[in-house]
Amino acid sequence: MNILDIQIQFNEVLKRKLTIEEFEQWVYITPEIEEYFGNAFFLDLISLDFKDNYIFLELARLLTPVIRFEVIESRRIKAELDLVASNTHDIDKILASIYEDYCDGYGFLRFLGLAYALLSGPNGVLIINEDVRELLREEARRLLGFIEADKLRITGLFEYDDFRNSEDRIELTNVESMMIKLERDTR
Repeated sequence: MNILDIQIQFNEVLKRKLTIEEFEQWVYITPEIEEYFGNAFFLDLISLDFKDNYIFLELARLLTPVIRFEVIESRRIKAELDLVASNTHDIDKILASIYEDYCDGYGFLRFLGLAYALLSGPNGVLIINEDVRELLREEARRLLGFIEADKLRITGLFEYDDFRNSEDRIELTNVESMMIKLERDTR
């Protein structure tokens, strides 16, 4: 296991995508943690009381300084946008994740996040026709272009720098017109 894989696991537990129990078990079977982060760090980690009510605070204190959020989050966001931009998959889970990311602070994902909320049917299944699907693909490609041009840069967990021109920030200035088009295309 390489250092980035370990940092991804640290990130997953802090985002509560990995349970404390799963994380604790993983820590004990991953000797590379000590190899990459040193004996003192590893001893601090395995000395934590994983049953403590404040374990997330303790994990955040210990893990946050060693996680390269900008690399992990950027890679993850790009992968999700690539999937939305493609034609070859079911996007329900991806849009659900994008919605959570938008709610947690990645404001540039606003249109895709709100589209998920608007398109979710009563049983949680997305209702998407081909026109709507194309609109979602276009937005994903647009955002990927800004990330690749370094105009959107992830700097931390749910933190980013936005170097786009104001007219390119349509998810902030023209979201109403985007949502109207989305609603029109769902009919």
